[in-house]
Amino acid sequence: MEGAVRGVATKKAASGSARREPLKRLQAGLPAAWFHDPAHYRRELEAFWYGRWIAACREEEVPGPGDWRVVRVGTQAILIFRNERKELRAFHNTCRHRGSILCAEESGKFARERIVCPYHSWTYDLEGRLVATPRRMPTPDFDPKKFSLFEIAVEPWGGFVFICLERKPVPLKTALGGLAARFKRYDLHRLRIGKRIVADVKANWKLLAENFSECFHCPPVHPELCRIVTAYREAGAWGLRGAESTPEYQAGARTLTLDGSSRIPPFQKLTRKERETLYVPWMLPPNLFLNLQPDYVNAHMMFPTGPESVRIVYDWLFEPEHLPKGADLEHYVALWEATNKQDARNCEWQQQGIQSREFKHGHFVPQEFDCHRFAQWVRAGLRAGRGPRQAAFQPTLRNRVPRPQST
Repeated sequence: MEGAVRGVATKKAASGSARREPLKRLQAGLPAAWFHDPAHYRRELEAFWYGRWIAACREEEVPGPGDWRVVRVGTQAILIFRNERKELRAFHNTCRHRGSILCAEESGKFARERIVCPYHSWTYDLEGRLVATPRRMPTPDFDPKKFSLFEIAVEPWGGFVFICLERKPVPLKTALGGLAARFKRYDLHRLRIGKRIVADVKANWKLLAENFSECFHCPPVHPELCRIVTAYREAGAWGLRGAESTPEYQAGARTLTLDGSSRIPPFQKLTRKERETLYVPWMLPPNLFLNLQPDYVNAHMMFPTGPESVRIVYDWLFEPEHLPKGADLEHYVALWEATNKQDARNCEWQQQGIQSREFKHGHFVPQEFDCHRFAQWVRAGLRAGRGPRQAAFQPTLRNRVPRPQST
């Protein structure tokens, strides 16, 4: 993943995002044990993954009534679908009888708009209400109204389906902070998946987030990306030393592809400045990473699968009327596919290295100021614990990692 500080804006955004400033001294990273200790992983699941809004899928994956998808976040399996009115609904993928999962596959469509448990056939409607318990002998104490599915908060934004396992979450609008206004003209809700790649990465989720937050590693790791975003050849220092004489992008580049050329028009509503900004990275922690180009978006949805592993869903999103096919699609996929693989490989190497008994924590150099900001965000979230009181954040433009706000 690429991003956060890899953007090169030096002015404050209209929403009040922070100025990019290098660290003045070395800063300690998070304790090494936090990247592999099972007990600490469970603590983070509660603090970050079960108490915050998570981008679960794209709306187009559940297009009509009865279309469903199962998303796994840590140990929790979430069933997302649309009811008869095409409204999004989300429930734990758990039967209220004796706890069997309801859907064993990743996606499908409910027959006759009924959810039927594969174990004892308890049956629910698309509002999660129990409507049938075949072959159950009656008892006077059984009330089907008490056995509805466990509901989960669900809301759409930008074509993404967000879920929150917290029973009383903050509004999604609050959690998004300045994200919605910042990318309003990109019409993210209209975009459609042109390509999807799913990767299982053997690294803790925080390593992926840290990697996304700095470009100190870009010159040795990402030669293809540095060829187009020439500013990244400076290892995250471009724009931090005052006025720059070297260009930000390769001369003539129109978007982020291997040669910088575009084959489809830019998004229709972008301003001239937005069309000329070839790359804007943004992270909405803990799991949504956006790489925005003027004519497509590369989105990452990350899901923890264990203390030392994640599953990442990489989507290439395009306007439906300009959805590339064949060689044109591969033209747009190639750069980020290579970059994402390089990042995953290096995070896996880092995951192996931090197992050393002697390694206590990493160190952030000046260009890694957003890694430090992310580490502070993690520390603050753990201090606050799970719950809506610590769920509101304001993302920072091109620094991607939000500062924790007081509550």
